[in-house]
Amino acid sequence: MQTNTKKSWFKQFWPWFLIILPMAAVVASISTLIIATDNKPEMVVDDYYKTGKAINADLSLLTKAKELGISGLVTQQPNGLLIKLEGLETNASISFSLYHSTQSKRDKAQMLTADANGDYRYETEDSLTGKWTLRIEPFDKQWRLQQAVQFPAKNIAL
Repeated sequence: MQTNTKKSWFKQFWPWFLIILPMAAVVASISTLIIATDNKPEMVVDDYYKTGKAINADLSLLTKAKELGISGLVTQQPNGLLIKLEGLETNASISFSLYHSTQSKRDKAQMLTADANGDYRYETEDSLTGKWTLRIEPFDKQWRLQQAVQFPAKNIAL
């Protein structure tokens, strides 16, 4: 007499193997979609014409700083940056910005006032390393000093 030794389908290897392969593909595609939506590229511009006009305005502000004879020297210190500006009539507040080349979350902007020596100090606890764009403007945005820099750097001429 022969006994029936057939197992139920859910107790066998091959059905589970065939189910797991498509399920792994579904999980991987959902994971990829989540990663792609969380890490969107930030350098894509929708309106090229408007951006081009803004670039021309930026260039005119840089030219205006040269016409006024405004220049600067930025020195990296352990706790931040020391900024010395030449050609200013008064030691008014300046807008100081650091733009990271690839990660906009690391961008920094701050209003700075001059100390008794006429120097400006930007203090930060974060270490400044890598490629940045350094920008200095007055409060009224009449001129601009801008330079791409690679930190660590000793002296940066603007």
